[in-house]
Amino acid sequence: MKNFRLILVLSMVLIMAGGTGAQAEYPEKPLRLIVPWKAGGGTDSLFRIVAHYAGKYLGQPMVIVNVPGVGGTLGARQGKDSKPDGYTLTATHESVISSYLTGVSEFNYSDFIPIANLAVNPIVVSAKWDAPWKNMADLAADAKKRPGQIKYGVTLGSTSHFYALGIAHKAGIQFKIVGYEGTAPRRAALLGGFIDLTDNSPGAIRKYAAAKKMRGLGITAEKRHHLCPDVPTLKEQGIDAVFGTNRGVCAPLGTPQPIIEKLAKAFKQVSEDPEFLKKLEGIGSTVKYLGPQEYKAYIKEATDLYTKLAKEFGLYKIKK
Repeated sequence: MKNFRLILVLSMVLIMAGGTGAQAEYPEKPLRLIVPWKAGGGTDSLFRIVAHYAGKYLGQPMVIVNVPGVGGTLGARQGKDSKPDGYTLTATHESVISSYLTGVSEFNYSDFIPIANLAVNPIVVSAKWDAPWKNMADLAADAKKRPGQIKYGVTLGSTSHFYALGIAHKAGIQFKIVGYEGTAPRRAALLGGFIDLTDNSPGAIRKYAAAKKMRGLGITAEKRHHLCPDVPTLKEQGIDAVFGTNRGVCAPLGTPQPIIEKLAKAFKQVSEDPEFLKKLEGIGSTVKYLGPQEYKAYIKEATDLYTKLAKEFGLYKIKK
């Protein structure tokens, strides 16, 4: 009888343990994806699409939480410091590197676990429709006559800052850099006449060009983009500058490996979804899926390059 009772108790314990395991199946509730920029910008637009399809493959909604401020570092810091349970993730791109190198933030990609890179975006150097320049050749000629006078809107310490300096360096010119928090405020400043130039995605410049509000002077890609085929590449115009913004998702340090693997698998499924591919094509993004290890390798490569640029342009100000 005692043996029977012991077996019965052990069976109940095993059943309860099994039930607990089933209940703990990740994810059990909606996930938060922190986007460290204001709504309406290029990163926000992309990740709203990503979040929609990620929810499809994870079985739980992925909710976008915009936390703008300090060049994207306010939201990134919040994501970094979140509970490592897989329910708060952070949308990132190379600004994590540039903000660290320029002393805007005290943390780097080493303070996150890379999950997956989803897409890459070239930028279009953009001016108001009625600007005196029709292309980068016109702009460069004018800038050489007026060094440091043409105002280029960037997010200080972010990728847009490095891109503007890189273009100026390659073209042999100098811009007056003006800081704004995110893409949308920079566009508003350009349309309002407060700055002369900023960057846009191919999808955005197509919309603004159709409305005759902005003009694309050049695109930082190897070849012209299907959304703005009339915009020549910088290389076509004698400026050897080719780059793009790689947008991915990271988790806080300490997040369990099984959760990282499940998220990476879901994002891979997203990257192969025909509807997702069509949506990204519409906003001018190109799918570029990198799993955890590949993404980590790219981050190291990008960090090495950005470190070189930061030192070259006198921006290297790592906080000790």
